[in-house]
Amino acid sequence: MHKIVITSFLSFFSLNLLAQSESAPDANIKSEATIKVSKKQKRYKYFSGTAPVTMADGSVKPIAEVRVGEHVKTCKDGKSTSTQVKQIDIYNQPNSTLTAIYLRPAENEKPHAQTMVPALLLEATPHHLVQTKRGKKRMNRLSKRDILYHYEPSTGIVSSWKVGAVKENARRINKAYNLETEEGTYLIDNVMVANN
Repeated sequence: MHKIVITSFLSFFSLNLLAQSESAPDANIKSEATIKVSKKQKRYKYFSGTAPVTMADGSVKPIAEVRVGEHVKTCKDGKSTSTQVKQIDIYNQPNSTLTAIYLRPAENEKPHAQTMVPALLLEATPHHLVQTKRGKKRMNRLSKRDILYHYEPSTGIVSSWKVGAVKENARRINKAYNLETEEGTYLIDNVMVANN
């Protein structure tokens, strides 16, 4: 009788330990939020942890500090609006290198030789989507014909910026982040990017 009770107790204890070990988070992925990351997925979409996200109140936070439930700025129908963060994906030791795109104002088609032309830098994985004038497009598919949208915090105006150059394999990072929002878009360095 004692042998059966002890065996039953040990079986229950072993099952409980097994259940706890199976629910332990993956050592390569950490987050306070829900994470939807498949190990088999090859087309990861993410930014460096320092990528600046424009919050709904106009302040700027590194993407690594943004939390689920916070409201971030985005653009819709040529106007700025806000959207809520639904999910945050965090990648430790990501495989893909970042692609860098350099943008310049679309209005300055033929700047004078002495005029300084402002430029923006946006870095993300090659498969990350950005919102262009012709719809969503992957970073590695952008060309000099593409126009992206930029929000100017001081004026609230959404302007058009043209792709000046695309540099693949720009750099490698140790930790990466991506947001998923209600609207499906958000701003990185005031440039509109898409979730998926």
